[in-house]
Amino acid sequence: MTVLPPLRRAGFLASATAAAALFAALPALAEPTLTITLDTPPSHMRNVYVGRFAEALTERSGGALSVEIFDSGQLYSSRDAGRAVARGDAGMAIVSTAPLSRIEPALTVLEFPMFSGVPAERMGEIVDGPLGQRLGQMLGEKMNVVALDGWYMLGAINTYSTTTPLNSLEDLRGLQVRHPGGVGAVAYLEELGAAPVSMPFTDVPLALQQGTVDAIVSSNASIVSASLHESGLGYAYLNNMLTGFYMPIVSHAYWDQLSDEQQTLFRETWAEFAPGQREDAARQQDEARATLEAAGMVFVEQPAEEAAALRERLAGAQEQMISDLGIDDEVMSLARDAVQ
Repeated sequence: MTVLPPLRRAGFLASATAAAALFAALPALAEPTLTITLDTPPSHMRNVYVGRFAEALTERSGGALSVEIFDSGQLYSSRDAGRAVARGDAGMAIVSTAPLSRIEPALTVLEFPMFSGVPAERMGEIVDGPLGQRLGQMLGEKMNVVALDGWYMLGAINTYSTTTPLNSLEDLRGLQVRHPGGVGAVAYLEELGAAPVSMPFTDVPLALQQGTVDAIVSSNASIVSASLHESGLGYAYLNNMLTGFYMPIVSHAYWDQLSDEQQTLFRETWAEFAPGQREDAARQQDEARATLEAAGMVFVEQPAEEAAALRERLAGAQEQMISDLGIDDEVMSLARDAVQ
């Protein structure tokens, strides 16, 4: 990976390999450069695997397909990256489903109570299956982008508090709980008697220190990366409210310049790295838990029976969300089949 000033950019120009014969008739200088925008730092698991994909794509195309990666939000924030790809201002982004669900509401189904408590590994299988494929197709059509298979994983999203021990969901009653957004999280917290609070993640450390919020919805790795255990968090309830994913989307302004063979190479190379990314993301979450426990955070794992009971309690709220968001019958049928 090469860093080019003034911005951090990775231009991956590998020497020709056996794959070069496939593109020998194509002039390399005429090929577009893929610009990837990320809002996380180089050490983030998402960035690491995007870098590996970029290197492999360039090498396997015999240098015909080059890549530049702009990390740390140098080009676009997570909120703006999707629309930048849709406009063609960026070639590719790997975006959290949360901001994308504001564009394609059907993605919100992954936040529905029916998936609460489902293990992250099983959720990976679900987004690889008919439901995830249909959601990707819908997003691609709505945004006029190419939505690839092989979503990256953030991991299980849990609940963490400052001074209130968390031994069950009932312990959240009356607490001010910061959440990452989404109607699913709001319904979940309100059913438990908590007060959902929406605020930018950058404001969370001060809010915890000042007592503006009593608890937050996040992940082990995110807590460690932001050092939030140093801002007062002391208790963790592993209730796996939902599983966080990143969707890979590509601009048609870039994609349509590729030959059929190059598009196939692109898809296959991307898909190859998704399983490894998920495994390492899970490992990172486990390592983050060990770090937090060593720092004194108390962890309690949610019993499966409690998760099942809450899904039943939230059935009515889920039906209201389906109606309010206009989620069609096909999507809900695929979602229900997925959790059978």
